[in-house]
Amino acid sequence: MTHPVSEHPAVLVQVLGPTGVGKSRLALFLAEKFNAEIISADSMQVYKDFDIGTDKLPPYNRQGIPHHLIDVVKDCSQFNAARFMETAFTAAEDIRKRGKLPLVCGGTALYLRTLIRGVFPQSPRRRVERHVLQRLVARQGLGLLWRRLQQVDPEYGATVSPKDGVRIIRALEIYYNHGAPPSRVFQQTRTLFQSYQFIRIGLTMERSRLYERIEARVERMLQRGLLDEVSRLRRRYPPHCPPFQALGYREIGAYLDGECDWDETVERIKCHSRQFAKRQLTWFRREKDIQWFSADNQEQVSDWLQVRLDELVHG
Repeated sequence: MTHPVSEHPAVLVQVLGPTGVGKSRLALFLAEKFNAEIISADSMQVYKDFDIGTDKLPPYNRQGIPHHLIDVVKDCSQFNAARFMETAFTAAEDIRKRGKLPLVCGGTALYLRTLIRGVFPQSPRRRVERHVLQRLVARQGLGLLWRRLQQVDPEYGATVSPKDGVRIIRALEIYYNHGAPPSRVFQQTRTLFQSYQFIRIGLTMERSRLYERIEARVERMLQRGLLDEVSRLRRRYPPHCPPFQALGYREIGAYLDGECDWDETVERIKCHSRQFAKRQLTWFRREKDIQWFSADNQEQVSDWLQVRLDELVHG
């Protein structure tokens, strides 16, 4: 028998894992069992009207469980990690005031990490845009920027592979815009969740089965009308709207622009989705505070979560 959430200290549960693994199903199961409300940690589900391609759970399938941070952006403004942290904190505090448990569910790894580690202060003014560094890499190679990173921040540079373009570019973007080495800037991070205890639950399954589920999920999206959705949204929103760069929307957009045929489009969506899942797993595996479970073992997850909550209540 579960304890009333009002007895708990400030606790936040995270359910995470790669796309297609079954996070929403587990989150609903746990939310019903532990009197929780769900906060979505999906960087694209925040955008209103972009429904099929983001695989939003329709309201009629939410089992009466309140969901937060879905459809909260009604224009094409940029939604970033700092904004997510602020909005999620407001939702979590409101959930706790109602005597319930906040449960964050999603696969946007940066957002999930931000709740724990925070974000660093924004630069007062941008001197170098990311696309400038990306063009430099295209012209002169990634090695140039990697060597520059070793010069300006040997401490952080030692942790970055010379092939990791994303981290190299991001680190130099921070350096040029903050005027300080990334390792020093990272020390200034802050999180609104400082008083919270985090319980992190990761879902996994055998890779070939996960890929089968991902491909079946893509087929379902297409059957539900993803092509019509993208066509309709392109008439309503400008091309720079962030969700148009998301999985599914980007490939369908290329099809509508005549860049590829339909069969190639479908295969691109499936291939890019598999690659995305692989990147998610790589990111999550770096996190040492995640307890991993098979996606099929809901009862095992529930029993483990009950023990963890009891430990936090009774010390």
